[in-house]
Amino acid sequence: IDEILKKTSDLPAMPAAALAVMREADSQTSSAHSISAHLMQDQALTMRVLRLANSAFYGLARQVMSSQEAVVVLGTRTIRHLCLVASTYPWLSKPLAGYELGPEQLFNHSLAVAIGAQVIADQTGRLNRDEAFTAGLLHNIGKVAMSVWLENKIQAMQLLGERDGLAFDEVERKIFGHDHAEIGSALSESWNLPKPLVNAIKCHHHPEEVDNPSMLVDAIHVADFMAMSLGYGLGGDGLQYEFYDTSLTRLGISLDSVEEFAGQVIEGFDKHQTMFEKPAKAA
Repeated sequence: IDEILKKTSDLPAMPAAALAVMREADSQTSSAHSISAHLMQDQALTMRVLRLANSAFYGLARQVMSSQEAVVVLGTRTIRHLCLVASTYPWLSKPLAGYELGPEQLFNHSLAVAIGAQVIADQTGRLNRDEAFTAGLLHNIGKVAMSVWLENKIQAMQLLGERDGLAFDEVERKIFGHDHAEIGSALSESWNLPKPLVNAIKCHHHPEEVDNPSMLVDAIHVADFMAMSLGYGLGGDGLQYEFYDTSLTRLGISLDSVEEFAGQVIEGFDKHQTMFEKPAKAA
């Protein structure tokens, strides 16, 4: 894994200010001033967050002009959410030729998984919705690093998977020794993300492989299945992944429930798309 990461150019990076804002927002002693102080360390990130805050998604009566005002008006949890979206969009929206993903396709898939995981958290009441959204948005970061190594190989990998009855991540391991989920977990560890998030990224295709059963891992696994089934950001690997219904059992939901959740994912995804429209006009 270290060798792959060392030889991969243009690795995704999470801005230090974004990580600081996320940690501060989770702190019980945080304030609008302390959160905005971290955010203002990165001017470009601040501008992206303010643009999203003033989007049609929130429909504010007036435009917010500063990071501290945004925290006061929208709240710490929303700013955490915005900071995550604003900091990941630049590299999640890039085309990934190695996975046959066009512009924004990986971001669309990741956003759908994030929304799906949040829906599962809300409906089951068994995991933290903010943590679920974060894990969902970041679950496929390993693809950004792996894509360059798959270019001109994916068709052969698809044929190998079909011939040997292998899931796509198993083909990755057979050829490279590691799959995109393992690469993603290594990246997330380098960012010092909490262990539950690292585990969710690493085991989202194989929830049985996590050391201790984790509903966060299960939620990402099910949400990933939902997003793929709905056609969000399907690349060359498509639906070539195994689904574990044991995740449904641990979450206390059924396949019928997942079908019901799918409608909420579509609605939530469409609403989130308004974040990227032109800012709402000031009253």
